[in-house]
Amino acid sequence: MKTWKVGMALGATALACTAGLVTAGPASASGTVATAGGEAAVDFASYGEHFTVHDYKADGRATAGYLWALLNGTWSRYPEVVNRNGYAGSPVTVNYAIKEGTQVAYQACLGTSDGPQECTDFHYDTA
Repeated sequence: MKTWKVGMALGATALACTAGLVTAGPASASGTVATAGGEAAVDFASYGEHFTVHDYKADGRATAGYLWALLNGTWSRYPEVVNRNGYAGSPVTVNYAIKEGTQVAYQACLGTSDGPQECTDFHYDTA
């Protein structure tokens, strides 16, 4: 008798979870990627498409972030976002208007495109 009750409870739980998945709204994704030493990082918030570039090391180097979006089957890069505010300064945030559900990729770099850079691999997300 115990086995039957446990099976019924598990079945009811699975049904409740499945029903929740069916009725849930569209998913949004947000993420962060940072260089191996943590000096540079970027955050992407899919709700509002906010892209923030951080500088977490007082080393005199600027940090940069790159955001790409898959538009009409082609990856398109937005302009480089540079943080020259230094470790004690504020992060730099750009508010993009990207259609919901669009695939995006982003990376953080120590340094900017006008000099040597150490960049992360791309992190993939959805706007």
